[in-house]
Amino acid sequence: MIQGRAGKLSVRTKGIAAKPANVVILVQGANMSGQMGYDFSFPGSTDYSMMDAMVEGGFGVVTFSVRGYAASEGPADLFEVQTDAAIEDLASVVDWVRAELGYKRPHLLGWSWGGRITGRYVEDHADKVDRLIMLDPAIGGGNKILPVPTDATWLNSYDYFKDRLVAEFADPAVQELLARRMDKEELRAPNGIRMENAMGSKAVDPSKVTRPTMMSYGIKAGAQNYMHGGWDRLEFFNALATDDKSFAIVPGGGDYAHLEQARTRVFADCIAFLRAA
Repeated sequence: MIQGRAGKLSVRTKGIAAKPANVVILVQGANMSGQMGYDFSFPGSTDYSMMDAMVEGGFGVVTFSVRGYAASEGPADLFEVQTDAAIEDLASVVDWVRAELGYKRPHLLGWSWGGRITGRYVEDHADKVDRLIMLDPAIGGGNKILPVPTDATWLNSYDYFKDRLVAEFADPAVQELLARRMDKEELRAPNGIRMENAMGSKAVDPSKVTRPTMMSYGIKAGAQNYMHGGWDRLEFFNALATDDKSFAIVPGGGDYAHLEQARTRVFADCIAFLRAA
């Protein structure tokens, strides 16, 4: 646990003891914590943890839970856990990585909502970041996504999560296990991001993203309404204020490509882009 702007944040690190040259911070999506999404593993599995893949690729890795998710402390009103709050939490983790671990310019990787969080953070803090990866980013903006939620928490129930992975791209046993673990370990998540999307979200401004950036999508990603932001994804990519950028469409994956058949390809692409530093 580290001290965030609004309470204690749950942080997980891997590979730091080996003193690698670079570290990458992995930022969660809207439903699950960084620990669940990026370090998913189970008996008999060898290649579902992105954290493990990054360590094998020579990086130190840090992930965390945004306030109100998993073990991180949250506000009384969980509708307050929106992108601005998540950016504050990311800022706390970046400052901790810089001050306590000694990495002055960590890489950032954000998945889904994490793409919005990391992109907007980089707009104002380019001096603290090396390279940026946006996995299937929910960039924000565009039409309001209704209905307006009335419950401050979202239920990550078994019934909801059993269909999150694209069936044709997923191991049925993994679908089952992920759904059961979410139901048991992270059943309730803040509904602030859904309130934000319903009231009108602020998009990442690509003209302010000056760091080298990779955008990666599973071939069937982007079908969900929360992905339909104010930008066409290729127009956004072309508008990024850097010549050092990469755009990838990965076969065998959807919105959760890093937990589906595409995962090893996603991991390898991300590692290659980060190594280019």
